Amino acid sequence: MTPSQKLARARHCFQAWLKQENDTEIRETIQIRPETDAAPWSESVFICDGFYRGRRFRTENASAIWFTEEDELKIQNAEGSVVATLSSSDMEAQFQTSHSDSQTGTQTESPTPLRRAA
Repeated sequence: MTPSQKLARARHCFQAWLKQENDTEIRETIQIRPETDAAPWSESVFICDGFYRGRRFRTENASAIWFTEEDELKIQNAEGSVVATLSSSDMEAQFQTSHSDSQTGTQTESPTPLRRAA
C-alpha cells in the first residue's frame, strides 16, 4: 500500500468514527476534502521534534493524528483525551468493510498497477 493510500484510509477511518458519534451536526457537515475555508474539517502536517510524523485531522469537537511510522490513528475528544486508537489492521478492516458495503455487487476487473523506474 502506498503512503497516499494509507493516508486516504486514515482520513476515511476518522470520518467513519465521526459518523458513529451521536452529534448529528458533525455527521451532516463533515467533509473529507473541504471546498471552502469555512468547512469544519481541517488537515495539517504533523511535525514533532523537527521530523515528519504524520497528519492531524481536526473538527470542532474532535481531532486525530495519523502516525505514519506506526501506521496508527489516535482519535481525541475536544478536551484532548484519547478516545480511540486504530492500528493498521483495524483501519484496513474498517476500510475494506465499508468499501465492500458500497459496491453494488458487480465485480470489475482491477486495473493493472503502474510501474515506475527507481
